[in-house]
Amino acid sequence: MKITDVKAATIRREYADAPRNTHHVWSERRYVLVSVETDTGLSGLGEIYTDGHNSTDVLELTVARDVAPHLIGHDPRAIGALIASLEDRQTLSGRADGFGPILAGIDIALWDLFGKIVNQPLWRLLGGHSDRVRTYASGGMYGDAITPESLAREMAAAVAEGNNGIKIKAGAAPLAEDVARVAAIREAIGPDVPLMVDAMFAPTLGQAIRLARALVPFDLHFLEAPTAALDLAGWSRIRDAVGIPLAGPELQSSVKLMRDILERDVVQFLQYDVTLAGGLSRGRDLAAMARAHHRQVSLHCATSAVGLAASVHLGGAIPNCDGVEHHILHQGLHEHLWASGWKRSGGAIVAPDRPGLGIPLSLHDILAAEERA
Repeated sequence: MKITDVKAATIRREYADAPRNTHHVWSERRYVLVSVETDTGLSGLGEIYTDGHNSTDVLELTVARDVAPHLIGHDPRAIGALIASLEDRQTLSGRADGFGPILAGIDIALWDLFGKIVNQPLWRLLGGHSDRVRTYASGGMYGDAITPESLAREMAAAVAEGNNGIKIKAGAAPLAEDVARVAAIREAIGPDVPLMVDAMFAPTLGQAIRLARALVPFDLHFLEAPTAALDLAGWSRIRDAVGIPLAGPELQSSVKLMRDILERDVVQFLQYDVTLAGGLSRGRDLAAMARAHHRQVSLHCATSAVGLAASVHLGGAIPNCDGVEHHILHQGLHEHLWASGWKRSGGAIVAPDRPGLGIPLSLHDILAAEERA
């Protein structure tokens, strides 16, 4: 079996009501999918992380020009060797930092393909802990028409739909307004549903401590990204001053940073995104590193159905996954999951007993469906 091609394509979704997070307005979201194809007709799907605003054309060009020629002709089952070779190639080129999401997408696609080859779901191949993982609904954006009351209704509905917890944004409004948002949601969902707040690295250290202290009465499951991403001393001061569990580093991919976070006991939940931090291979390694420090992982996920499926498989495969983010706003292609046997049960998403990622569509199928729509 040989790899014959590697392709990437972008799927777009527009947002009519222009919701905001702590940093920017969402007018559209772009999802970059990647396909590793073989001479047997089997192919694997992966997803490359994007923030929704960066140039996806560059990612597509890099896959076609730099990745595909390096993989074509090789056996796709040699996942470790192929990824290590790509890592070495990019390190020597001086572009290693920007290449991480592309490596993650390729890694996911290779694992999806391997699962199809051996006819096994990825959660079983990656560790076999469970076919399901708890999910929390993530949203709580800002907007002209969004009020504490409307947020409370939205989040209560998300719990009723089968999510295990709730996460909202904070740090982009006056403190009193953010507190009012959290208070309304806590009242709506009750005392027993896990409630999380994501400050997206926006507050200064002083602002973060004030915010955390103001949110103590609402029994947060964790406070995510409370201040600047690389200010580990500041994170430690927040932890010591307030005592709320912290989660992070979210959208960072440096293994050294994550090791430092664990060794300095900064977070209770090591948080990362499999479409950014090395795919399923490194995602499994990071989970083992967190477990060695007696910490759980929380998987960030604001992707298409491909990234969500990868996150659920990884979360189910490992014994120390606290949960996977299930975004209310960013749901590109999610309808394909529910149409192919994925389901919710008991606050969790359950992967079907299908090979690989469990998405019975090729990149060609997805693009054809997008064209018809």
